[in-house]
Amino acid sequence: MLLEKLSNVCAAAGDEEDIRAAIKKEITDCVDEISTNPLGNLIARKSGEESSSSILVTAHMDEVACIVKSVEKNGLIKFHTIGGIVGAILPGNPVAVGRNRVPGVVACKSYHIMPEEERKKVPEVKDLCIDIGAGSREEVKDISCGDYIYFRSKFFTQNGCFYGKAFDDRAGCAALCELFREYGKGKPPLEIVGTFCAQEEVGLRGGATAAFGLQGLLFNLNLEGTTCSDRELKKSYSPVTELGRGPAITFMDRTTITNRKLFEFVVSVAEKEGIPFQLKRGTAGGTDAGLIHLTEEGVPSVTVSVPVRYIHSPWCIMSGEDFQSYIALAKAVVQEAPVFSL
Repeated sequence: MLLEKLSNVCAAAGDEEDIRAAIKKEITDCVDEISTNPLGNLIARKSGEESSSSILVTAHMDEVACIVKSVEKNGLIKFHTIGGIVGAILPGNPVAVGRNRVPGVVACKSYHIMPEEERKKVPEVKDLCIDIGAGSREEVKDISCGDYIYFRSKFFTQNGCFYGKAFDDRAGCAALCELFREYGKGKPPLEIVGTFCAQEEVGLRGGATAAFGLQGLLFNLNLEGTTCSDRELKKSYSPVTELGRGPAITFMDRTTITNRKLFEFVVSVAEKEGIPFQLKRGTAGGTDAGLIHLTEEGVPSVTVSVPVRYIHSPWCIMSGEDFQSYIALAKAVVQEAPVFSL
């Protein structure tokens, strides 16, 4: 399964080489042109039946992870986070450190020696460390400052759901790959420029370059994995999204207010095709669309996301039906794109 392959790849911001290679392998035979820009974005193009306009479809490749800060005298490894990770989810989790993927665990003080007050506190990342079983700095081999640290989660399915890491945004990468496969032996109505962006989790950096130099760009369809809070909030709060209700269409977040005509167009396509969907009801966070829509004269942009429980953690959960509807909506939006106008 494509999503499984992409989820299991380890690739954080600035270390996207392996995920670029995996995606390139999947789509090379389906596109006309494929390249990488200096920032690390993977850019694929598929010519359309009409040559005057194109659609930019984006998904980011990088996942949240950690990076080695120092190796202590006692052999423990201190680290920084890459992207939004809270300290509470880390203790006790297995990790892989460096290019050799050295196994380790985020150290966790035993319940038996933890004072009552400390049990009530959320640990801060600066106070955590990784134990690889070394007793001194000299015993730590093949690990140095700046090495990446990844969760060791491996994809599996259960009860119609997918479990794994990095669904934000390997789900979007898989959907974009499937979009190219849809037109592998034919032509889309308009040219598709598919950009798999680098370094989204640390400031939407790949998105900042994604639309530069593109002529006749009709709109940007940004494919994401988004917060699903249907198990985490009190009943008096509306969840951002809910599992099982289909992909979520964003009308506003911290970085974007979706072009109203484009928002209504995507909703109308979902309704016309009978694809279940929901609106993303939270406005926190941002996506690559936040910088893409500011490029040059401005690019109408919309984000369509698949709901992901426990996002930015070692284990995420996603509905298989939501994922299929998400892919179906992306394909339908591209197919109907010629009728869209501002």
